[in-house]
Amino acid sequence: MSGLLLQGISRLLFLLAGWLHPRERGASLTDLMWNLMNGAALSLLRFTAVAWVADRSTLGLVPTDALSAGWQQALVAFVLLDLSRYWLHRAGHRVPWLWTFHRVHHSAEHLDATTGLRMHVVDFLLLSGLPIVLFGVLLDTSGFEGWVIPAVLGIGVVFDAWQHANLPVDPKHPLLRAWGLLLNHPHFHCWHHTRDGARCDGNYSNTLIIWDRLFGTEVTGPRPPEAYGLEADQALRNDPLGWQLLVPRAGSPRR
Repeated sequence: MSGLLLQGISRLLFLLAGWLHPRERGASLTDLMWNLMNGAALSLLRFTAVAWVADRSTLGLVPTDALSAGWQQALVAFVLLDLSRYWLHRAGHRVPWLWTFHRVHHSAEHLDATTGLRMHVVDFLLLSGLPIVLFGVLLDTSGFEGWVIPAVLGIGVVFDAWQHANLPVDPKHPLLRAWGLLLNHPHFHCWHHTRDGARCDGNYSNTLIIWDRLFGTEVTGPRPPEAYGLEADQALRNDPLGWQLLVPRAGSPRR
């Protein structure tokens, strides 16, 4: 339950910050409501079915005895998970079947700290399955210190709220420029949500943005994009997300 508390606190703080000092005016209360409802439903799934699978995934094919210190365990776990998330996210845009589901997340035309909760259940299960596969099936994490895996997962939770926050960020500011050498932020990620995704599709990183630079998928512009959401041929109606979860409309990937 500590993960749920961290998620609630981080999203609330960045949501309030976005209301007090917004990058863009005209926040959508309808979007906020459906994001929170969808997030509540997915959280229920996380703490029931997903938790049940995770507790029983203890194969541990690759020994990790060489990682004796907690900081070593955390560093390896964090980098592997973050890199895996980059490739899964990229596949969600480039593989037609996966884009069918991931486009639910990109149906949001207003970004705030709750936008990460707008997610198709298939998208959610794939994302939730990554740490199960990495830390339950592939790596033998039975010898890891107890704080390591929760801390690694917690970083992703906080960055998801932070990167979607409706906050003005000056990419030329010295502090942000230093931060942005390595870590994600709202200006970097808002370009991932540009409506002109057919021409400008990228910025898939979750926490470390070096992956987009290493693999040539950074698309950050000097100012925020003019509009968010999906192009006309991809658009989903902003109706109850339950319908989008059950009957996603077909669509070709953006690129």
